[in-house]
Amino acid sequence: MKTQARNAMNSSSTVQPSTPRALTPIAAAVALAVSLGSLYSASAHAAATAAATADTSNDTQMPTISVFGDAINAATAGRSYVTSADIERQQADNVASLLDTLPGVDLAGTARPSGQSLNIWGFNKVQDVKVILDGVPKGFEKYRQGSIFIEPELIKQIEVNKGAHTSLYGNGGFGGVITVETKDAKDMLEGDEKIGAFVKYARHSNNAENDATVAVYGRTEDGRFDVMAFTTERKSDDLRKPDGKPFRFSAIDAPSSMLKLNVRLTPEQLLTLTAMKSGSTGWGPFAAMGEDVPTPTEAEIKRYGLDEAWQRKAVYRDQDDDTYSIKYQYAPENNPWVKLTASIGYSHTDQHDKRLASASQGSYLGSLGNESWASYIDRIADLRNESVFTTGALSHVLQTGLQWHKNARDTLMYYPSSTALKDPSYNYGYFQPYYMPGGKQETRGLFIQDAISYGTLTMTAALRHDRVVSEGTPNLAPRYNSPLPAAGHDFSEKTHEDWSPRLGLFWKATQEVALFGDLSRTWRAPTIDEMYSNEYYVSARLGSSTPGTSRNLAVERVTAARLGVMLHRQGLFLERDDAQLRLTAYQNRVTDNIGPRLGILVEGYVPGSGVGLPPGLSSYRNLAGFRTEGVEIESYYNTPRLYASASLSMQYGTRHGAQRDPWGKDEPVSTIAPDKLMTGLGWRFPAQGATIGWQGRFVARQDRVLPVGNVYRLPPSKGYALHTLFASWNGTQGIWRGTEVRLTVDNVFNRHYMPYLSEAVTGVGRNAKLSISRKF
Repeated sequence: MKTQARNAMNSSSTVQPSTPRALTPIAAAVALAVSLGSLYSASAHAAATAAATADTSNDTQMPTISVFGDAINAATAGRSYVTSADIERQQADNVASLLDTLPGVDLAGTARPSGQSLNIWGFNKVQDVKVILDGVPKGFEKYRQGSIFIEPELIKQIEVNKGAHTSLYGNGGFGGVITVETKDAKDMLEGDEKIGAFVKYARHSNNAENDATVAVYGRTEDGRFDVMAFTTERKSDDLRKPDGKPFRFSAIDAPSSMLKLNVRLTPEQLLTLTAMKSGSTGWGPFAAMGEDVPTPTEAEIKRYGLDEAWQRKAVYRDQDDDTYSIKYQYAPENNPWVKLTASIGYSHTDQHDKRLASASQGSYLGSLGNESWASYIDRIADLRNESVFTTGALSHVLQTGLQWHKNARDTLMYYPSSTALKDPSYNYGYFQPYYMPGGKQETRGLFIQDAISYGTLTMTAALRHDRVVSEGTPNLAPRYNSPLPAAGHDFSEKTHEDWSPRLGLFWKATQEVALFGDLSRTWRAPTIDEMYSNEYYVSARLGSSTPGTSRNLAVERVTAARLGVMLHRQGLFLERDDAQLRLTAYQNRVTDNIGPRLGILVEGYVPGSGVGLPPGLSSYRNLAGFRTEGVEIESYYNTPRLYASASLSMQYGTRHGAQRDPWGKDEPVSTIAPDKLMTGLGWRFPAQGATIGWQGRFVARQDRVLPVGNVYRLPPSKGYALHTLFASWNGTQGIWRGTEVRLTVDNVFNRHYMPYLSEAVTGVGRNAKLSISRKF
């Protein structure tokens, strides 16, 4: 990217209706809790009576439908899962849409390609939600862009650990950690098969999307080697809103591929090599996460034609995303002290945006200019071990680990205003966006965690240390890289380091009931954006009031608490049924949170008063902190023929002071998602190999928002209800064996809605998604 960008410097630039509140949170919470409590406390006599009429034939297998896995244990206490069955049923285009069905996890952004990020418990920054793909961190911090580019077809399972309650990863992750595991040959082969192939075609009605997938896979006779090659491509027109109007610049052209090899060196050693590549091209707004593109005027359409008039408002984006990993596992059968995992990984995300030559030449200084390049590279090495042993009456699971992670980012934009092209302080139009600087950040971490069990009580104590070294890349434009002390432009190295303790308790009161709690305190270093963004300074007469970089920022800290109860009972009403319930309450207290210096720039400052400001005032500052808290209820009921689910999440948040005035009145946390109730009901027909079902999403209004005029304000949103229907059929005999047909219909009633975290962008209209696949 750097070579291409620098070479470019030597050439010319070319190229609705109102909706009632859908959910009363307190009433819904009470109703859900009462109904589930009644369900769980049903009499054994009722269960025995129902069991007598249940279908218990041996050929009816009950798929796993769960809140926290197959059993109650400390490892799954605070985790939620999205399985391959969930992924196949939803037929989603992106990972964020898959996770949006979980309580406390919400999609932020829009349905445009590369336009989604994740919000967990009110934390929505890339550094607050860690995404780990086969051991490799994935996080794209480009200004106003989505952060996750993972093809759902490649995914086997997603695990979500909400809150800052893991010691396995450091320097951030206040909202949680999302671990994505991809498929391999073993997941595709059935029984004693040694070789196979998979083909799939899908069609979406809303945007005429066509998806094609081909995979081949196999393993050797002795099972030592297995390999899979997987490729898929999505291509579509623009999505359509419920009123039938196009959602401009939402078309998809996105190929993805993966090659994965497992080598069993010995019965105790496994080596896994994975290579993934994805890309996308197409027109879109510079800010893919939000905003509808302004409609061209009649004069613009007359002058440029309809297509070009629209394209002048957008950029043509070419994106590539590559991930490579090598993982080695050693677990000697007769040595409980050693369960070793060593891994290395590499991730590279690259975007090139370009506007039409007919676009305005001096209007996009704050939106990445007329052409821009961004390259983000992550390298990671991880070594960890697990030891199992006893000391007297206590049993231990001791985990230790070392990690190294280096993130490097390179940015450049072309700003061809008539002034910039002639002005050396602008480097004649080529420079890094001052709000998206280049730089590198290296993290070295170590952790020790001991899960100590005595009977049914487990206490987990953990301690982690991280050392983060950051360095910015000096801007090519002297106005953003001035040697004058009054400018405060300093891109030099800065080090942050500290410890993160954690304590967890888990008590399995009975075989069916468990209580859990976690208390964690951790921190994160300022990002490259926060530390090295700056504003212009040419002279005392020509400069911003906040020109400086922000190397003196303190680290951001969180104290997080989580309490909950888990219930799991089999044979509740039928001999072969399974019920799960989890109730979780949480609170997060953040101090020294980092944000741009806007509004009241220093204590006592009155805008427009003429009072002088300190020279070299930094662009970012530490604020007064905030608190988020909430409650979640998750439940599932599963039988061989029927399954049901319900989850409810309610969040609240208050900021101490205001983002624009840390000494002012408290204000709401603007990234708190509305209350959300998810429900599901499905039926299985084992003899026919069929399943049908319904999913409901009921979202409350969000009216606890910031005042009009506040730059951080998200518009209030109305409540809405969306319904999804799904059906599937699996051929099991004769020529139909290995054939699967799926139909999913989103927004069945074509409801108009505007999700709060989409920044008032209208949602997608009805979409029927049909797929046909075959295994050979």
